[in-house]
Amino acid sequence: MFFYNFYISLTFMKFFTSKLDYQILSAFLIGSFIGLIGLYIFDSSNSNSVIEGSYDISSNSYNSAVKKAAPAVVNIYTEQISKPLRKGGSRRNNSIFGQNISKKSSSLGSGVIFSSNGYILTNQHVIGNEASGITIELLDGSKTQAKVVGIDKETDLAVLKIEPENLDLPAIEIGNSDSLLIGDIVLAVGNPYGLGQSVSMGIISATGREFNNPYSNYLQTDASINKGNSGGALIDTQGKLIGINTLMRSSSGGSEGIGLAIPSVTVLQIINDLIQFGEVKRGWLGFSIDRKQLVQKNMLVIEQIVENGPANKGGIKAEDRIIKINDVEASYSELFKEFARLKPGNIINLSVLREDEVINIKLIAESNSNKD
Repeated sequence: MFFYNFYISLTFMKFFTSKLDYQILSAFLIGSFIGLIGLYIFDSSNSNSVIEGSYDISSNSYNSAVKKAAPAVVNIYTEQISKPLRKGGSRRNNSIFGQNISKKSSSLGSGVIFSSNGYILTNQHVIGNEASGITIELLDGSKTQAKVVGIDKETDLAVLKIEPENLDLPAIEIGNSDSLLIGDIVLAVGNPYGLGQSVSMGIISATGREFNNPYSNYLQTDASINKGNSGGALIDTQGKLIGINTLMRSSSGGSEGIGLAIPSVTVLQIINDLIQFGEVKRGWLGFSIDRKQLVQKNMLVIEQIVENGPANKGGIKAEDRIIKINDVEASYSELFKEFARLKPGNIINLSVLREDEVINIKLIAESNSNKD
């Protein structure tokens, strides 16, 4: 249409006989032509930007990740048996016959189905040391009883088993927590305060966090983790499990943006032992790390040596500084990786710095049952 109008305009030039009139009309038509081309280009780019903007807005939703993972996240309700008080305990806990009485208390938490035949992963503290009853509630609201398959107090993990009528349960896909970067977006899925399944969003704030546990190697996130979220899933934007929500650091009792989750890599290292043996067959080296030196200087300095333990037998001494682990530069995360997957009889090679001298030491891991 545009070129047709331009052609018609040119025909009017025949009616202008003076040279001045011809020049004025030519300038007008050329200017109009350039202006219309510019307007066409602007409209096209603006239309594309609207389409691209619409795409960006929709991509900010993580609904597809939640839909993928949510069916595999369950609510857990337990009745725990509390130990009777010993001598000197409150009289209110004593029967009229002078004997202490066990008490039952209820708790709630979350869990993750990791196998379609009914295996569920959760935190050990969710089910306690002695649970008289464990009820699993699936996303569709159906409930069933579960039994304990195995627990590991060191990592605070437990495996449960249910026998559902539906033999093909939705199992979560497990991702690689080692590939996470600081700032990656994550979603916490669980049952906070027993309200039912809820989702919160945050980022990975830190990795390799140690907290009151030599086996801990937590992911830190600011996604809200509250009471009841324990044992639930920390997923990435693809809906893959990259952690088990475990605890929160808080001065008020509620979420303050510091949540800790067990990495999926740690889970995979011990899950087979829990299913096969009911516990983790873990190697033991018989030394502890000075936490103050670790936090303040990021150095692995030996603090204590267990008498007749593997470290003692291998020649490790207090105040030795570990500089290499199996020929890899020493770090807490590297020590944890080796420590977590260590089995009785495995060999670990350490290079330590002792009074400016580098000493190479070979340790043979023993069964962790020997440490008692």
